[in-house]
Amino acid sequence: MNRNNVFLSLALAVALAAALGLSACAAGGQRAGETASGPARETAAPAQQESGAAATTASAATSALPSPAPSASATPVPAAPTATASAVAGVKTFTFPDGHLSFSYPSVWSVRLVGSPGNAAKLRGVQAVVADATGNELASVTSSTSASNASGPVARTVLDTAPVPGLKDVDGEQLAFGFAFDSLADQSDFHMSVRKQRDFAPAVADSGSAYVSFANGGAEAKVLFGSPAFASVDAAKAWMTTEQYSQLKRLLLTLKYS
Repeated sequence: MNRNNVFLSLALAVALAAALGLSACAAGGQRAGETASGPARETAAPAQQESGAAATTASAATSALPSPAPSASATPVPAAPTATASAVAGVKTFTFPDGHLSFSYPSVWSVRLVGSPGNAAKLRGVQAVVADATGNELASVTSSTSASNASGPVARTVLDTAPVPGLKDVDGEQLAFGFAFDSLADQSDFHMSVRKQRDFAPAVADSGSAYVSFANGGAEAKVLFGSPAFASVDAAKAWMTTEQYSQLKRLLLTLKYS
């Protein structure tokens, strides 16, 4: 073999080896690229999710913090008006012109004043007549009168009684509400009124007076009954279970003097 042929063979071998080396390098770079662009990116994704969860937790923690209190210089908001006690309870209060005697009654009822306010100074009496929503007159309260305190023997059956809170006569004696049936020498009747408490004591023998005395004169508070009021004591007891009875009892128990 001549020298030229040897050199040519060597050159071809070197060229072939170089070509094979370049091919191997190219194939290795592609696989690395797949690793970097595929699983590596998927591995990085949880890191982003953790970052998002942390941000969510931080946001929740921030929203859970209490709102800052308003500054002292903030304009106060007025409170909403509230209903008065009379409106809530459904009652009204009537006070006599001289400002002393008063009582409460259902708001759907009415009060009619009889007599001039000037009568009070002359002890001629000023009367408040109470009627229900239909106009039926049920009760009467009279103030500033010079009525008699006459009394007499009686056989009294007390059906109901209770002291009027804080109400005493001019002598300091406790007054009470009472519903009773009286048997007198010549008649029998029912009465529901405010009198001295002892007038409704068990086995009372003296009728007492329907009038009580205050510093501004005599007063009378009573329920207006027809004649006869009831056919029997049992009929009266049946009436005591009605709403009307409860309303009239409450009216008498609200009597006040100031």
